[in-house]
Amino acid sequence: MKIISIGRLVFQKDHLTLLKALNKIKDKINFKLVIIGEGSEKKNLLNFINENNLSKKIKIIKFQKNPYNLINKSDLFVLTSRYEGLPNVLLEAAVLKKFIISTRCPTGPLEILSNGRYGLLFNVEDYKSLAKQIIKFCNMPNKKKSEISKKLYKSLNKYNSKNNLEKYLNILS
Repeated sequence: MKIISIGRLVFQKDHLTLLKALNKIKDKINFKLVIIGEGSEKKNLLNFINENNLSKKIKIIKFQKNPYNLINKSDLFVLTSRYEGLPNVLLEAAVLKKFIISTRCPTGPLEILSNGRYGLLFNVEDYKSLAKQIIKFCNMPNKKKSEISKKLYKSLNKYNSKNNLEKYLNILS
C-alpha cells in the first residue's frame, strides 16, 4: 500500500503521529509512505524513522511544486494536522479521488469529509486510533473505498471558486 502525506514539517502538521501509527502496525501491513515537505521538524522525524528501522518503508522528500503525480500513485492520503484553516491538500487529494484519513482538527477536515462520510477521521495526536483507521482502510473492500472517494469528489462543487464568487456577487448586489 502506498501512503502519502503532504505538509510543512512543523509542529502544526504533526507528522510524528503518522510515523508512530505506522510503527505500531509495521508488522501487520505492507506499506510505503512518502512525506512531502520541509521544515524545522525534519531532523526529529528522520531520527524517529531511523530509530524504529523504518527507513526502507518511509521517505521524506522536499517540497514539490506539483505533487499531483505522487498523489495519483498513492492509495491513501493521510492528514495529521493539529489545526487547519481550509486544508487545500485535502481538496487536491479529493480531486484525484484518493481515499483520505484525517484528524478531527478544528475547521477544515470535518467539513470536507462530511464528518466522516467521505473518509475516516481520528482525534488529534491519537496515533493508536490512526493505526486502527489505517487497518480499517486496508480491510475495506476496494469497491467501498472507491464509492467513498467518488462521493467526496462529487461533493467538491461547494469549493468551486466560480460558484462562490457568484454567490458573493449576488450578496453584494
